[in-house]
Amino acid sequence: MRKQIGDVWQFESQQEIDSCDLMNSLYEQAINGKVSARNLIKKCYGNNWDTIKERMNTEGSVWYVWYMDGVRVLLSRTK
Repeated sequence: MRKQIGDVWQFESQQEIDSCDLMNSLYEQAINGKVSARNLIKKCYGNNWDTIKERMNTEGSVWYVWYMDGVRVLLSRTK
């Protein structure tokens, strides 16, 4: 569903937005040493932890596609 907010288009569903918040929370926990959060994130992205940390600290359209792929995997696991 597309919704225009001012000059910006929002393409994500509310569930995807909520999953982004969850992913960000999990990432913060993982950075702070929580192994279970790190393992869940690794399952969502299929990468090793060093690659995930590196990619999480970048920006751009390629990053966004990669990030949302993992968010959607997380969403499918939490339904």
